[in-house]
Amino acid sequence: MLQEEITSRQMEQSNRTLYVLTIITVLALPINIVAGFFGMNVGGIPLASNHHGFILLVVIVGAFTLMAGWYAFKRRDDG
Repeated sequence: MLQEEITSRQMEQSNRTLYVLTIITVLALPINIVAGFFGMNVGGIPLASNHHGFILLVVIVGAFTLMAGWYAFKRRDDG
């Protein structure tokens, strides 16, 4: 019975760790997509003609990432 309790706690800790790693991976996805856009050598990069296009794109992606992180961790705390 004691061994089952220890196994249960280890699995719970492992699940929490895996959840955090999954959230971090999902939050890094928008940044990786933007890096992919800028890594392509094709015309039509979003906001290329705008003087402040790069910083605008960085702000949009940063805001989306922060909102997604807030939502993910808020939802985790509620459940």
